[in-house]
Amino acid sequence: MYEEGSRLDADFLRKVVPVLRNMGFADEREALKEQALLLILSKINRYRAECSYYEKKYGMTFEKFAAELDQDNGEDFAREDDLLDWRFAKETLEDLLRQKKEIEDA
Repeated sequence: MYEEGSRLDADFLRKVVPVLRNMGFADEREALKEQALLLILSKINRYRAECSYYEKKYGMTFEKFAAELDQDNGEDFAREDDLLDWRFAKETLEDLLRQKKEIEDA
């Protein structure tokens, strides 16, 4: 999506910059940074809620649940599915938190 050296055209900026200034942004970079953070925060909240759901459902952390499930001899497809979903939510949350930090530091 982003190409090195790409620029917004002058006509677009002429129309958008005054709106951004009226909204309190110093420039388009600041507005873009804030919007990216808002999008990431929205997803962070979603995956935090999902991780919290599983922690409450099983009364333990992901790591403990994964270790417990690994030691079970029987097959419990519902719990295995939950493990996969929980792992995805946890890993996605960690990635989003990393991205948030990168944007904040940019």
